[in-house]
Amino acid sequence: MAQKLRSAPQRNKLILGAVIVAALAIALIFVVVSSQSSFSESANDYSQIPQGRRDDGGFVLGDPAAPITIIAFEDFLCSHCQRYKSTVDKLISQYVAKGMARFEYRFTPVVDPAYSRLAAQLNECAETLRPGAFWTAHDRLFELASARRFNDSSARSFADAMNMSYADLLECTRDAAQVDIDSQYATQLEVRGTPTVFFQIGNAMPQLTHFSNQPTIEQLGTLIEQFNLQ
Repeated sequence: MAQKLRSAPQRNKLILGAVIVAALAIALIFVVVSSQSSFSESANDYSQIPQGRRDDGGFVLGDPAAPITIIAFEDFLCSHCQRYKSTVDKLISQYVAKGMARFEYRFTPVVDPAYSRLAAQLNECAETLRPGAFWTAHDRLFELASARRFNDSSARSFADAMNMSYADLLECTRDAAQVDIDSQYATQLEVRGTPTVFFQIGNAMPQLTHFSNQPTIEQLGTLIEQFNLQ
């Protein structure tokens, strides 16, 4: 009996430790699932929004007749860009989908020389292999990069998420060069980091907003509505 009494505190400590470990595991799973579901819930129905490309190949979403274009220079692997994605989603649903603005996405690889570039090439190749898939692929890449570290297996994970051929995607990336064009454009506009957001009226030179390089949805709304009233 004495032996059993002496071992009871040890058993209690083991049980408490197991409970703590289980609770931490459940919390981690909840965070990951919440992160993934937040992207899924904020995704827009891109099939209902006009899609196009600039003369230099830049990807644009929205009515060509919209008076203003919001241009975002971003890197899928950039944590600030991942957080800014919710603002972009609101911009698209509240203004782009309604024809009040266009949204232009520019690849700006700054986080990792290899993987940032690969993510951009995968996005371009999704459109090449399946026309009309660019914006859905754009969302999936942000989801993938924010949920886990982007590495050698990420291209396969992306192919699975898009239900596309992994081999075809890799073959396509050998010639996917839009990321180079966008990077040169970013240099021309003296982009110093990501995300950096510009606005453009017609074919005029893109300008930074007077708010910040990362304007809120309220600030973007003020700017967009200003030009829609003219």
